[in-house]
Order: sequence, then structure tokens, then C-alpha cells
Amino acid sequence: MVKRWAVGIDFGGTNIKLGLVDPTGHVVGARSVSSVGISQPRPFVDAVTRLVDELARSVGVTTRQLCGVGVGAPGPTDASRGLVHLLVNVPGWDRVPLRRRLESRLRCPCAVDNDANLFTLGEWRWGAGRRATHLIGLTLGTGVGGGVVVGGALYRGSSGTAGEFGHVLVDPKGRRCGCGARGCLEAQIGTAAILEMGQQAIRRGAQPLGRLVERTPGRRLTPALISEAAARGDRRAREVWAQVGQWLGVGLAGIVNALNPDRIVIGGGVAAAWRWFFPTAAQVVRTRPLQVSAKAVRVVRARLGNDAGIVGAAVLVWNEFGAR
Repeated sequence: MVKRWAVGIDFGGTNIKLGLVDPTGHVVGARSVSSVGISQPRPFVDAVTRLVDELARSVGVTTRQLCGVGVGAPGPTDASRGLVHLLVNVPGWDRVPLRRRLESRLRCPCAVDNDANLFTLGEWRWGAGRRATHLIGLTLGTGVGGGVVVGGALYRGSSGTAGEFGHVLVDPKGRRCGCGARGCLEAQIGTAAILEMGQQAIRRGAQPLGRLVERTPGRRLTPALISEAAARGDRRAREVWAQVGQWLGVGLAGIVNALNPDRIVIGGGVAAAWRWFFPTAAQVVRTRPLQVSAKAVRVVRARLGNDAGIVGAAVLVWNEFGAR
């Protein structure tokens, strides 16, 4: 039989999401399990083996009849060898030969890449990046991930780490980044930075935001609460998002000048606040880069939502192994 189905796996620090994907990009029988207790390499492989088998059987095939399994890992990878180099936020992963371990258990082809690369690949094939020739993808969340697709193929660079736009310098005097540098884009607009700005806004008198936090179990500030306060007219909350948009725009302007893409797709959890940060970012992208480059690019919001990583992992499989 023709091996049409692929399984895409989006490995996050909090959850592991899997889905069976058909050749039209439709996700069937998606699963999401907590990473707690199974994030170490051996339990991860055990859990994935069981879940992939369940997904395959749900459509009446065995794992040997799958075109393959793709995995997006939250850190640097060596896609050519199927290695996960180091996951800073998930202990126990350092030069783990994930592809080899999965293939020995699943008995089908497997591919491994960085999760932001696969987000970009998925959006290029079936999302907001369709028909783009030179595509940049950015994921905004705890960190800032990125990927580059040129002519339908991922550009990985000489050591496989191209697209680390979260570590582009935007402010030499800015916040300290987890990578050790100061003023990286990720340090300026990652979730930790947004929450720090939100706390500062409350101290300066952001009343709607302060009241929302007071009514939240545990009094826990989140980007979603800052967005809600902005929607309720909180000027200080809107200033937080304007600052996020400013730094994002500076980062995007540098990317536009360096790579001259025709489209940039932005996704991730923080993109839910698009209404509040994007106008500022768009203004910077229109005015700061070289005008010939600025006029060539469109910056758009991702379309695939939570399925982007799953779909991108399936596209990786088809690119590597084909439907056979």
C-alpha cells in the first residue's frame, strides 16, 4: 500500500502533542500528554512509541505502514544525524540520538528537527506562508524561535542552527538572556520580559490590570491578563504591548535587511495579543529597514494554531522520505 500517513510530534517542555496527518495537512486523532514524568529521553521514547502505535491503529495501519514520524524538539538539533544537541529547559537531553532510538522501536523512518523550523515549514506548506518563496517564521512565547524556508526547503546553516532570531541583538544594554548575552530579542519580548513589564505597569498604577490579577487564583499575572486589561482600556497595559511591538519591530527590521524575505509569519502563544503589539511592530518594519526590502515583505499572523508543529513535523517526513 502507499504510505500516505505521517505522524507529527511537537515536543514541548510542558506538553507533548502528537497527531496523525494526511497528505492534505489534516490532523486526525491528535493527542496531548503532559511532559511531566516522561520528558527524559527513555520515558519519552517509551511514551511516543505507545502513542504512535495507538494513532496508527486508529486508521487501521501499523507503524511499519506509516510514511514516517517527525519530531520537533525545543532546542538545537542536528537534523542530518537525528541528534538533539541540548534542551536547556528540559534536563537530560544532551547529544541524544533520538532518530536512531525511535526508529529501533517504531520500525519506520523517523526525522528530527528544531520545533521552530517545523512551525515555519508547516505554515509554508498549509498555513499563512503558502506560496511564499523566501519565508521567515517566528514563534513568540517563553522564548523566541525562528525558522527559514527558501524555495520550499528549510535553510539550516552550516551547523544546523540557522533561524535563531531570538538571539539577535536588539539592545546592547537590555535584559540578560538565558544564553548569557544581554539584549537579545528573546530577552526583550519573551514571556518573562512581558511579565516584568506588566508588574512595572501595576506599580505605576495600571488599575484594570491590578484588579484582574487580584481576582485570579494565586494572583498570577499572565500575558493573557495584560491583553484583557488592554482590551478594557488600561493605558499602562497597552504601553506594555507597544513596547513589545517596538522591540519586535527592531528585530524584524534587522531580519528584513539581512535576508530580504517576501513573507514573515508570526505565531506562538504571545501572538494572541496581536491586536495590541502588531501595529507598533508594523510601523517599525515599514520605516526602519531599507525601503526596497521593506516594500517586498508582508508580515502576517500564523494560521495553523496549535497544530503548526504537528503539521510541520509531518511535512518534514514527506520531504525526507516521500509518500511511498
